[in-house]
Amino acid sequence: MLTRTRIALLCAAAALAVSLPTLRNGYAIDDIYVFVDQSAAHSLRKIPQFFAGGWGMGTTNTQERALNTRYYRPVPTTLGALEYTLFGLRPAGYHLTSALLHAATAVLVALLLWQLTGGAITATLLGGVLFAIHPVQSEAFCAACYQTTLLAGFFGTLALVAFGRVLARGPRLGTLVGLGASLLFALVSKEESFAIPFFVLAWVALLRPEGWRRALWPSAIAMAIPLVLVLLLRHAFLVPSKVTYFADEPARVVVLTMVRVAGFYLELLVAPLQFCPFYDWFIIGYETGISLGVVTGAVVLCLAIGAASFFVRRSPLISLGVAWILLGLAPVSQAIPIIVVAADRFLYIPMLGWVLLVGLLLERGVARARAAGWIKLPAVAIALLFVAYAVRTVTRVPDWRNDETLNRASAEAFPETPIPFLNLATYYERMEKNPAKALEALAEADRRAPGWRPARERAARLKMESPP
Repeated sequence: MLTRTRIALLCAAAALAVSLPTLRNGYAIDDIYVFVDQSAAHSLRKIPQFFAGGWGMGTTNTQERALNTRYYRPVPTTLGALEYTLFGLRPAGYHLTSALLHAATAVLVALLLWQLTGGAITATLLGGVLFAIHPVQSEAFCAACYQTTLLAGFFGTLALVAFGRVLARGPRLGTLVGLGASLLFALVSKEESFAIPFFVLAWVALLRPEGWRRALWPSAIAMAIPLVLVLLLRHAFLVPSKVTYFADEPARVVVLTMVRVAGFYLELLVAPLQFCPFYDWFIIGYETGISLGVVTGAVVLCLAIGAASFFVRRSPLISLGVAWILLGLAPVSQAIPIIVVAADRFLYIPMLGWVLLVGLLLERGVARARAAGWIKLPAVAIALLFVAYAVRTVTRVPDWRNDETLNRASAEAFPETPIPFLNLATYYERMEKNPAKALEALAEADRRAPGWRPARERAARLKMESPP
C-alpha cells in the first residue's frame, strides 16, 4: 500500500535519479560569477552584509552589478558561503546541494498534493514524480547559480504545506510562525516566490476548504509580516536596473511578445524537446503585430482562463491548478521589467499548478480505464511518457558540463541565434586563453547574423590585441 510517506520518498528518489548526474559537471553560465569571482561571498563572517545589499554586489564586474541591482537574495548568498566553507570551489559540492534541494522540494510537493487531493494516491504519486523528473526542471538543478530558484521553490512549497496544516489543525501559533518563516525565506531567495501568497488566496477562494474562515485571517497576518518586511528591505537596499529585455519598446510590443511566450511555456510543459539557458532577442524577439505565435499564445491564455472558470464549480481543484500556473508566471510577465523574457527555471514554481492539474487528470483517466476494464494500456502510456521525460532530463545534464558544451548545445538547438558563439568567444578568450578559437567563434556569429555589431567589435579588438 502506498502511503503518503512512501510516495514522498519515491518522489525524492526520482528527483535524485535525474539530478545526481550533475555531480560530473563543472561550472557553467553564471556559476563563476556567483561562486568564484565574489570573494566577499566566501566568508561566513560576512553573512550580515548579505542582508544589507543586492544579490551579487560583491563582484567588481560593473556589467553584472548593473544587471543585478533589482535582486534581493541574501539566503542563496548565505548558502553559497556555507558551501564554500564545506567544499571550497569544487563544483561537485554545489551540484550535490542543488540535487538535495530539488529532492527535498519534490517531497514537499508530494505532501502538498496529498493535502489538496485528500490523500488521492494516484494523483499524488504521478504529480509528485512529474515534478521530480520533468525536463524543464533541469535548468534549476543543473546550474549551481540557480539555487535561487530551488530555494524559492523549497521554501515556497513549505509555506503552502504549512498553510494546509493551518487548515487541518487550526491556526496554532507554531504553525503560523512556520508559515511566516517559510514565506520569508522564500521571498529573500528569489522574486518569483511573491506569487506564493496569491497561491494561498486562490486555494481559499476556489476550494473553500473546511476551516478556511478561522484560518484565513491569522494566515494572512502571518504572511503579511514577512511581505511588508521584505518590501521595506528591498526599498532600502535596491535600485531599479536600467538593463531590461524590452528597453524602450512600447507597451503594445511587450504585451504581444509576452502573449506569445504563453504559448511557448505550454510547449515547454507538454513537449520539452529544446532548451536554452537564455532565450534571447534572436529566439524570442519582439512581436510588433499579430503573428502565428501571438495567436497561439492568445488561444492558450483564453483556454486556460476559460478552463479555470468552467471548472470552478465542477472541479475546483482543476481550476486551482490552472490558477497556480498563471499566478506563478505573473512575477516574470514583465509587469516589472527584467532582462529575461522567458526561462525554463521560471516554470519551477508554476510547476506546482501543472503537476496538480496533470495528476488529477491522469487519476481520472486511470479510474475510468479501470472501470472499463482496460487499465493496462493507459498505465503503459503513462509509464512510457514518464520514462521519456526522465530520459530527456538526464540527457540534458551533460549539456551543462561547462560553458563550451552549454553554448554548443544552444547553438545546435537554435541555429537562428549568434549569441552562443559570442559566449563561446568569451569562454575561449578568458578560460582557455585561445584568441584563435575565439575568433573562429566570432566568425560563426557573424555568419549567423551578418554585420551584428557585438561580434564585429569583439573580433576587431581581438585582432588588434593578438600578435601577428
